[in-house]
Amino acid sequence: MIKIKKPGILSKKHFLGSPYSLKENFGWFKRYICGPNPNNYGNVEYLSKSTRLNNITPKYTISFIGDIMDLNLKDLIIGENVKSFISGSDFLIGNFEAILTSEKKFINGKRHKPQIMDALENLFPPKKTYLSIANNHSGDFGERSFSNSVNQLKRRGFNVFGTEKIPFLDLANDVRVVGATQWSNRPCDYLIKLEESSQYLRNDSFNLLFPHWSYEMELYPRIETIKQGLKLLNKFDALVGHHSHCPQPVSYFPIGCHNKLIAYSLGDFCDSKEFEMHKYGIAIKIEIGTDINGKWEVGKCNWNFLKTWSLSETQFIVDIVDNFSNFFFTFKSLGEEYEIDEVFSESCFEIEQLAVCG
Repeated sequence: MIKIKKPGILSKKHFLGSPYSLKENFGWFKRYICGPNPNNYGNVEYLSKSTRLNNITPKYTISFIGDIMDLNLKDLIIGENVKSFISGSDFLIGNFEAILTSEKKFINGKRHKPQIMDALENLFPPKKTYLSIANNHSGDFGERSFSNSVNQLKRRGFNVFGTEKIPFLDLANDVRVVGATQWSNRPCDYLIKLEESSQYLRNDSFNLLFPHWSYEMELYPRIETIKQGLKLLNKFDALVGHHSHCPQPVSYFPIGCHNKLIAYSLGDFCDSKEFEMHKYGIAIKIEIGTDINGKWEVGKCNWNFLKTWSLSETQFIVDIVDNFSNFFFTFKSLGEEYEIDEVFSESCFEIEQLAVCG
């Protein structure tokens, strides 16, 4: 049976329910109070909001949203701009990060009310919506509540993955998405951990990894995360991550003669916290298909920032915004679609000219 990484020191004392070490918990607390950490600035840059990574014959369009967090038992309204952006997609993938339960909430336990399913159904058809539940809050209320939450999603027609029983789902005969988590706040043996994800690769298909990984409230990934992403992209065709609760760069790596998409974290699709840093996320839409040699690749990639804010005493709304908050972050867009002609150096992650592949 696959085991999740043991919780950190503070969670053993049932103080916060955290997956981190004592040192990492102090860093997390500081970022929570002071705002996201920009210290890794320069390690990775954002792609333009409209980019062509490779020349392909498109076959499918897939949209992604980040952490679907609890809303303090308020309702979620999804803005028309979000719906318009996702419309036309063949599939929608998101991270369902809270439990559908009426149990009493405890410290750091995340719970959804059933209305969240109504909101998601209003966004996109459930039968074409794929929700990962491989995240650090799936164990908040124990296995019985977890199973009940999963069953509620399934009864509404949503596709659920990331568990030991359902580690992956095939969106089509030639597209597979694998869910996995690096963290769990509480002991939990029914989720797939990140280091086991590559065993679920499928031959002759587009293999997508949708991991809950890296660290919270950091605007840019650490070097260790970048190196881990490169290692994973030597196996998977694309990686779209979540967990940071603030947007991190949508970027890429050149692997051989192909440019592979890596979105380090989509941030929060929705969240009820009053802190400015928790209000932002990213929505991505990509085309996938094959090149002239039959290799599966990402072609066009479009993305936008999202923001959640209070609409009334009982409702939150999420919609597209032009930019992320300016308290630590400046976004520079090229402003138009272009083809990649620069890449990261594998050794030091600096920019260098891409050699033409014959």
